[in-house]
Amino acid sequence: MPLHRWSSKFGEYPAGDPELHHVAGSLYAEEHEAYDAEKHLVLGTKDSAEVLARMEYEWFKEDEAHTAALYAGRAVLPYLITANVRAANTSYRIFTSALSDEKGSQLGIQDVSSNSADLRVFPSIPLLNFLGLLLLAIQKGSADLYRQLTAKYASHLKELGMWDEPLEMIAEMYFGITKPRPSNPLMDMMSGFFGGGGAPAGGSSRKPAIQSPTSMPAAEGLD
Repeated sequence: MPLHRWSSKFGEYPAGDPELHHVAGSLYAEEHEAYDAEKHLVLGTKDSAEVLARMEYEWFKEDEAHTAALYAGRAVLPYLITANVRAANTSYRIFTSALSDEKGSQLGIQDVSSNSADLRVFPSIPLLNFLGLLLLAIQKGSADLYRQLTAKYASHLKELGMWDEPLEMIAEMYFGITKPRPSNPLMDMMSGFFGGGGAPAGGSSRKPAIQSPTSMPAAEGLD
């Protein structure tokens, strides 16, 4: 039995010991086994975010410049889904800093500062901007800002497609936004006849937002 599974079964961490996940993930990253590395590093320690971000960046370098957001998202979105906002911010910052250092002049990257945040803007990689603004919206806890953000980037997100489900989870976890479930009028009527399934009067049938087993780490500012 692998050590991380043993620690999951017998240790205090349901997903396995973070230190063991970090070690396993780091070893997989060194061997360029990206998929296995991701599974472990997302459940690792505070040091895992940097290892994951640098691995994703090295992987990205084998691809076209416009695909950068896909690789950054492979770190940012899983960290958000596991309620590790600090690691999501760290991985985004490390990935975009490496991109800026290496391809900044080529991509026309701009640094934008305000009273509340510093943000790098990537004119030719809109979904990388989306990830940065998503982290900012989570930091502010603003559902309205999230709605504006997804509306602005709707065409890019629709074209990508693969982020739809993770973003639905993130919208519910951080902003209390639940996507309407398709209903079946006939089944609803039958459920009413037999006294099952309906929400209590004046109540809500929406499941509570997913919570971390521990308190959620404070979000870091975007550098």
